[in-house]
Amino acid sequence: MLTQTRRTPLFDFDGTLVDSDAALLAPFAALGVDPATIPLGLPAAQACDLAGISLEDYLAHYDESASQPFPGVEELLARLDHWGLCSNKARPSGVAELARLRWAPTVALFSDDFDGEPKRLEPLLAALDLQPADAVYVGDTDHDRSAAAAAGVPFALAGWNARVTPRPDDLVLVHPPDLLALLG
Repeated sequence: MLTQTRRTPLFDFDGTLVDSDAALLAPFAALGVDPATIPLGLPAAQACDLAGISLEDYLAHYDESASQPFPGVEELLARLDHWGLCSNKARPSGVAELARLRWAPTVALFSDDFDGEPKRLEPLLAALDLQPADAVYVGDTDHDRSAAAAAGVPFALAGWNARVTPRPDDLVLVHPPDLLALLG
């Protein structure tokens, strides 16, 4: 159980803050790739390599306005003065979506910041001058669980996403404001 009185929230983007499954898969379909063959949560460049398309072609077909915040997320973020974002999304689309949504994380890292490799929380912790125990990472995929575990950061599952499948040891947040109780 999380017991520290003040933690900094760190978030995954797609599937956690925004309902983006359809938006993420649409470029694959537009480029003739069966979206069912592409697992969600991969770094953007890896997903494109798996599909046999270029990241540039994918981004040219990606609609930054197609994803929408999950109910309660905007209200949660409005109550936070300090938060981080770590996503496998490509930086150009991530920055465009953050600007459209008028969200301003203290630090935002994207797939490009990890040379196309899976995201890691350690650089985000360093940029925010945090120890692992000073944060909680909220995500929706096994990739998110793995990133949190590798960095020693407590993980909370974005249970407001109907697609997620909790594991027995997951701390499941049913609604975005549930996170506030963990932060102190």
